Amino acid sequence: MSEPSEPLERPRSWLPLVIAGSIAILVVVGAVMTHLVRTDLAPEKQSAVDACEAEYASSFPSGPGIIGGDIYAATEWADLQETLVRLGFASAEELSGEEKDVRDHQAETLTASGGDTMTLVWQLDDQSNAMCVADLQDGKVTNATIVPLVEPVASPSPSPTT
Repeated sequence: MSEPSEPLERPRSWLPLVIAGSIAILVVVGAVMTHLVRTDLAPEKQSAVDACEAEYASSFPSGPGIIGGDIYAATEWADLQETLVRLGFASAEELSGEEKDVRDHQAETLTASGGDTMTLVWQLDDQSNAMCVADLQDGKVTNATIVPLVEPVASPSPSPTT
């Protein structure tokens, strides 16, 4: 009879450590990329964001927090419209080529005069949405207005001529 042999030790694997390290690296790289993307705003857009966030904090001090959002200049009215339609706050109306040209011309005229209208569409931490419209002149915010998005918006794009 043979003597009982000692149980064989299973070789240790580095695989769990490699997987955990890879995940940690992805998380860190993702955080750095998010930071770089978010801090790369034009000065005018950053001014609008700062003014709108200050207005939101003073108007809704105990309201839900802002967890993210998008910002649109007057010339980006079509992207704003698309976002509001996607979120369900505007109807998908098809503009004629002439209507699009008029909106483009209004936005170009506004920016040529040193003005702009920045519209921020936020997602709040209670899963609701809000919008802030900031009027700028020569790169400085002259007015910021908060609009809670709870019902479909009648006119989803602020007029660039105001």
